[in-house]
Amino acid sequence: MHGTAIITRQTIEEVCEARNRALEAYATAYTKIVDASAAISLAHNLADQAAPNGGDGGRFTRHLHETRREFEKAVALPDREFYLQTAKRLVDTEVWSRLIAMTGIEMLMDATAKEQLHQTFMTQPSGRRNRRGETLPAQDDDESGMPEITPENVRATLQRFQQDVGLIFQRGIVNAFTKLDRRFRSHDGFKVGGRMVLTYVFDEFGHWNYGRRSTQDTLLDIERTFAVLDGKPKGYAYGSIVTAVDNDRRELGKPWERKQSVTEGEYFRVKGYKNGNAHLWFTRDDLLEKVNKVLAEYYGEVIGDGVTKEADPFEAVKNTPAKYFGFYPTPDKAADDLFERVPLYSNKQQRVLEPSAGTGQLARRAMKHGATVDCVEIQPHLTEMLATNGKVWNQDFLALAPETTGLYDVVVMNPPFDRERDIDHVVHAMKFLKPDGCLVAIMSAGTEFRETRKSIAFRELLASKNGQLIDMPIGSFSEVGTNVNTVICKFFNDGKSFYG
Repeated sequence: MHGTAIITRQTIEEVCEARNRALEAYATAYTKIVDASAAISLAHNLADQAAPNGGDGGRFTRHLHETRREFEKAVALPDREFYLQTAKRLVDTEVWSRLIAMTGIEMLMDATAKEQLHQTFMTQPSGRRNRRGETLPAQDDDESGMPEITPENVRATLQRFQQDVGLIFQRGIVNAFTKLDRRFRSHDGFKVGGRMVLTYVFDEFGHWNYGRRSTQDTLLDIERTFAVLDGKPKGYAYGSIVTAVDNDRRELGKPWERKQSVTEGEYFRVKGYKNGNAHLWFTRDDLLEKVNKVLAEYYGEVIGDGVTKEADPFEAVKNTPAKYFGFYPTPDKAADDLFERVPLYSNKQQRVLEPSAGTGQLARRAMKHGATVDCVEIQPHLTEMLATNGKVWNQDFLALAPETTGLYDVVVMNPPFDRERDIDHVVHAMKFLKPDGCLVAIMSAGTEFRETRKSIAFRELLASKNGQLIDMPIGSFSEVGTNVNTVICKFFNDGKSFYG
């Protein structure tokens, strides 16, 4: 992967100096617009004195009414703040765009990352007026994320881009393959293979399905990824695959009918079918290997171990603790998302259990609902920190029996994710539920997709209880050190249906 170029200090200072001179020139220009506006007003007044009401010449001046309206708008005085803020926004956006282009960072950014960067430049200038002529409140550039252009800010921003370039590229690959196949939301036991199936790529007339514009963006992102991994130079014009598919399909049959096509590109072959689907073959094994390495680096050590071979998948429990006990504290947002689905009622005394409680993020929220909360935590130093209104067991949850604790109305949990340990913990937690109890757990997104016997058996068990796996936002645990994506698992022990 080629790097990005940090722009020299001299170039940065020259750009900032030119930008400042431009803004000063716009301020000077405004004062001249004021003078011109005053001069025009004086001329209009003198003309009115010479011929009040335009002379009211009837048929002699009727043909000049439209000309007069346009003539009198020759110089329209704008609001000063609005004019200068607009000038600043336009200049700064164009300067940042130039600086980013000079670094080559865009070659490493996927469509999502480019859109996010674009959004930072979308702040509307202050001084806008509504229909009543009232000035609307200003928007601060800080709110948009676009830093003020100074040599220090420019250098710091570009250095941050340089430091994050690997993560930006990794995230782009993850985003691209996630759009191709939802299994890659977790990469749990999955790798990019030689062929992928794309659905609803073409519409009933054989054209790109613009209701799914992301298909084209995704193909462009993948071609860009392969070009970077192939060592193409900065400025390489990727995007040929979409154009090639267009050209090949345009030459086949009638313009407005379903058709079958095959397109050969530099890195892959695309075969489009009359049913609107397409197959994508990757033709460079060396680049596929690099892609899979990037995915593995991004998701880290908590990815699954692929295939399990046990006869009874729920009997083969991994009793050895996960590395670092699989401890990833539940971020506040993820905990809040989980508790939106926890059936706790302030008018009912309920017992709640949080296994593998860690820092007690879920326990604290349950107590706010008036529940009596017990916790289980294997790490002694965390056990000492747990603040709960019930009991705390300092031991491995998988070694704890419900005969010791009693049964619970609700179990809330964020178990270790790696090697299907989350399934082991959730299945064990089922034993602690009352007959009508509810379990709500955070699990690896791979639980939805793995084809291991344990994952398949778990999904069947969940279906028997009318349970659900609900996607959490991508990257819900990134802030605590893992990029593995997650789902919320929820079911009632009596199998009754529920929503959300």
